[in-house]
Amino acid sequence: MLKDFQGERDVAAVLAAGTSLAGTQKSPLQDGKPFVIVPEGYKAQIVDEVFNNPARASGLVKLRDANSFVAYFNRQKRPESLIYASLDPAKILGVIDDHRAYSAVGADHDGSNWRGYRVEFAVPASREWKVWTGKDRKALNQLEFAELIEDNLPDIVTPDGSTMLSVALNFEASKEGNFVSAARLQDGSTNFVWKEDVNATGNKIAMPSQITLEIPVFENGQPSPVDARIKYRVKDGALTIWYELVRPHKVLEAAFRSIWSQIEEQTATTILLGSPE
Repeated sequence: MLKDFQGERDVAAVLAAGTSLAGTQKSPLQDGKPFVIVPEGYKAQIVDEVFNNPARASGLVKLRDANSFVAYFNRQKRPESLIYASLDPAKILGVIDDHRAYSAVGADHDGSNWRGYRVEFAVPASREWKVWTGKDRKALNQLEFAELIEDNLPDIVTPDGSTMLSVALNFEASKEGNFVSAARLQDGSTNFVWKEDVNATGNKIAMPSQITLEIPVFENGQPSPVDARIKYRVKDGALTIWYELVRPHKVLEAAFRSIWSQIEEQTATTILLGSPE
């Protein structure tokens, strides 16, 4: 009986000690966040708002262009701040409170830091890049191809705009006819022959074998040249036509490296290829 009584007193003492923590407490850990012990369930709950400022800076800032990223990173950077870059998807990430160099903190500290304060620039693709890569290697009929050319005529630099507009208009005119042949010419272009009926004289549409675009890869970026090879198939009077961009991944890499170099120079920070976990 005495042993049971002693056990009840121990339990009561533990509960009383827990209840005494109900007021706001300062964490002894490095983050220093204040907390209270909530009576129901006696669960710790963070109460940052009771202080004028958070115990440490944290959060993710998302920006839309390189200049904004540079301005923010330079405003907040510290000796330990680092910048990471990844291409797929295209992104620049600055970690303001990254781990410190071991040599900078001494043998009594391993340099660990919170890595919780970040600034991100998810480099957005331009409208033009999304349009042309979105249709890459997709088979179109002549009307769909004509609409693509007309809607994006300023993007095509070779052949010139008047030539490509003529191609588009001729394709639109052929909508009621049947394609009967396609012949490759000495200059590499192709003559598509179509007729409105069996006895009609054949009409010809000259299509270059390759076009050159000049489009920005990323929003507000400088235009880059991109070649596209024209492919086609004529079957049962129907023309199927498409284009294949030539090594678009290399154009993307070059445009991203340009942004990379700008940020590296203007922040005076060497960018690392990869991402922190």
